Amino acid sequence: MTARPVLRPLCAADLPDVLAIQRAAYGDGYQESAAVLGRKLELAPQACWLAQADGAAVGYVFAHPWDDADAPPLHVPLRALPARAGHGFVHDLAVVPAARGLGVAAALFGRVRDWSAAAGHRGLRLVALADAVPFWARQGFAALPAVLPAGYGEDACLMERALRD
Repeated sequence: MTARPVLRPLCAADLPDVLAIQRAAYGDGYQESAAVLGRKLELAPQACWLAQADGAAVGYVFAHPWDDADAPPLHVPLRALPARAGHGFVHDLAVVPAARGLGVAAALFGRVRDWSAAAGHRGLRLVALADAVPFWARQGFAALPAVLPAGYGEDACLMERALRD
């Protein structure tokens, strides 16, 4: 894989590619359904992107506005977004192993950061799985004390990054 990633808004027709990327990135241990991810896309299409390289889908990001609560539950479709969102929430960012190191994750995160700043959020939050904490720390995130909903895993960590002073 040699091409620079091209980002475009996600659409419902991309969900099969998203599920394939999810499986390649996480294996069988962590899978969210098309219904859960599709609902996030329905609620916040302006905050979800697909990365393509050499004509293939290689990464994605799902984000949405969120209030100051700790983290939304996993594996459950969101009913609605909060009326007043203080933060953008990065629900999931995944890249296929063959495209790692090509700047795909950084490009996807840049889109989310720009979207959240334009929306007027104070910051971004996410739950980092244990092996992703160093990546997110390099993006300016710091751990917050929180008890996370079931499903995130023992070593998962709520993290936050400010977008403005």
